[in-house]
Amino acid sequence: MGIKGSVKKAGAVIVSAAMLTSLASCAGLFGGQAVIDAAESLGDAVIDGDAGKIIKLSTEEKDSEIAEALDLILDDDNYSDDYNAYIDAMKNTMSYEVDKGSVKVDGEKASCDITFTMADFEALDDDDYEDIDDIIDAVGDLDTKDYEYTVKFEKDGDDWLVSNLSSDDFGALFDYRSYSLPVTNVAGDYVAVFDLTDVMNESLTGSLGADIEMQGTIEMTFYLSLAEDGTFSFSYDAETLVASVMNYIDSNLDAIFMTAFDTTSPEELETYAALLGYSSYDELKSDLGDQITSSISTDDLEDTEVTGTYTVDGNEIVMTAENEYGTAIPTNGTIEDGNIVINIEVDDDEVLGSDPIDLVFEPVA
Repeated sequence: MGIKGSVKKAGAVIVSAAMLTSLASCAGLFGGQAVIDAAESLGDAVIDGDAGKIIKLSTEEKDSEIAEALDLILDDDNYSDDYNAYIDAMKNTMSYEVDKGSVKVDGEKASCDITFTMADFEALDDDDYEDIDDIIDAVGDLDTKDYEYTVKFEKDGDDWLVSNLSSDDFGALFDYRSYSLPVTNVAGDYVAVFDLTDVMNESLTGSLGADIEMQGTIEMTFYLSLAEDGTFSFSYDAETLVASVMNYIDSNLDAIFMTAFDTTSPEELETYAALLGYSSYDELKSDLGDQITSSISTDDLEDTEVTGTYTVDGNEIVMTAENEYGTAIPTNGTIEDGNIVINIEVDDDEVLGSDPIDLVFEPVA
């Protein structure tokens, strides 16, 4: 074979090698494209805030801790209307780009990098805002911030499923949903409901020395009014509280008596009533009900209103009372998702205890 023939054969080998390399490249491209498609589906679901779709694109079960956490943070019903408006404004600034050159496929596993871009919401802290409309306008003018996330995939049949939703980088994509909005104008009317049922049950259990299965609830309603001029009024509904306590006790008198007399028999209740000098158990129950009614009165709940001034500094609200209000004086709180959370100092060891109580005031519609 001459030089010409050798060169020709060498050329054929080179051409064959090039073809094999090209075929291998194409094979990798087809596998890589499926990974890219999966990454883009995930990017769309993240921007849409679609928890169900994100879980469907992943290896997570619907009832896993990560799935439940995503359902919680991406459920619009868990936020106020104002906060949802802010979320929508943030979503309008979001985009993503899949780095196709970063795609790696290794058998049943793969990975690629996605860069998410959104408004730098933490920069909102640099200014004060009168209302949510000001914040929404500001979001659109913020500089953007990039978030890098390396997605890991596992093959499941023909699908590539995300296997690292637990990554801190993935969780950071939703930090904007836990941000406290710096709204300074909080003027308006608010209401908070505090459940006293457990307090009452603990008191009865302590008195009777046994647990009681009680029905119903006791609720205490508080009102907070914040005026534009920086003054506030704080009060609670004494009449409704008394009515709630009386109704609760009346509904559970049978359970209270059965626990006190250590019996489950209505006939034995009649016997105990007779021993106490009553003609019947109904008479005993009626007499006790009258005693409770006479012992509980709104007259005992005087000075149910506190007035004073308040100031707002970022997400904190400081309230200074101008008149004395017994044992529960609102002092300070925080502004969270459009709600006012006020910490109440309590000094009532017999009933409420001495631990502070957080009242969550929601805007009155």
